[in-house]
Amino acid sequence: MRLKALTTILLGMAAFAGAQDAPQTASSGLKVSDVQEMVQGGLSEDLVIAAIRKENHPFDLSGLQMVQLKKAGLSDNIIKVMLDPKASVAPSAAPALTSGAVLGALSGAKPSGATPAAGVSDNALAANANDPEAPHDSGIYLFTGGTNGQNVMVPLERASTEGTKTGVLGAALTYGIVKGKTKAVIPGPRASIRADESKPVFYFYFEDKSAALGKSHGFGAQTVSNPNQFSIVRFEQKKDSREVVIGTVGFASASTGSESKERVPFKSERIRPGVYKVVPEGVMKPGEYAFVSASASGAAGAADIFDFAINDAR
Repeated sequence: MRLKALTTILLGMAAFAGAQDAPQTASSGLKVSDVQEMVQGGLSEDLVIAAIRKENHPFDLSGLQMVQLKKAGLSDNIIKVMLDPKASVAPSAAPALTSGAVLGALSGAKPSGATPAAGVSDNALAANANDPEAPHDSGIYLFTGGTNGQNVMVPLERASTEGTKTGVLGAALTYGIVKGKTKAVIPGPRASIRADESKPVFYFYFEDKSAALGKSHGFGAQTVSNPNQFSIVRFEQKKDSREVVIGTVGFASASTGSESKERVPFKSERIRPGVYKVVPEGVMKPGEYAFVSASASGAAGAADIFDFAINDAR
């Protein structure tokens, strides 16, 4: 009887020790919902995979669960490591830039924290799309009121221009007494991006925090690394287009740059490397406007125009 009791005690102790040494299931550590929250919270693919490998316990995922996780923004690499923590993964691809990206895909660009890191899911980007403090694809964004009363980030698109037109005949015939004017022309009488605020707020996100003189970033021949290399100009609205003067030609002289009466002064505040907040110094009248980036030769060689408009509050 005593031997039987001792045997029972020994077996119980062995079972307890075995339970202590046995690997925990994934459900007792990281849960599927935990992984999903990490991805949607903006953590990079590398960090999420590192957390799963640290647990070193596979998830028992069904085919339907894998499809649902994929729709929730988890990459193939993350799902693969969830199934097998020791599995090898493919190199992460850098996120594609939006069509409104200012700088495009730059060779040799260095991450600044202004733009999303590689591996961040579309769902995570969407969750923070209207937060100016969150990384965004490089570009110019209007921070304006949405339908539910909450401000939204609206990317400005690069305008499709019809080039320039120059009235130099009068200047030639009058030997420069009458100056000829060169105008930039945008097709269509109205910009699609419109603000109700008379003093709108804009945010600039640049791809490379170490931009320096002599580096070409896709804006003609000029380095563009901060908002002060842009001008806000007001366009004259025509029946089928919008126009603004970007240069004049006279006797023995020529000038480039928008006429002062068409330019809107603004203040630029550097929030962090690669991120700037831009606000006009005064109230903007209703009308058609654009940010114009000039090339090294001046505004007459403007390479990039990002149009927007201020609605009439009446």
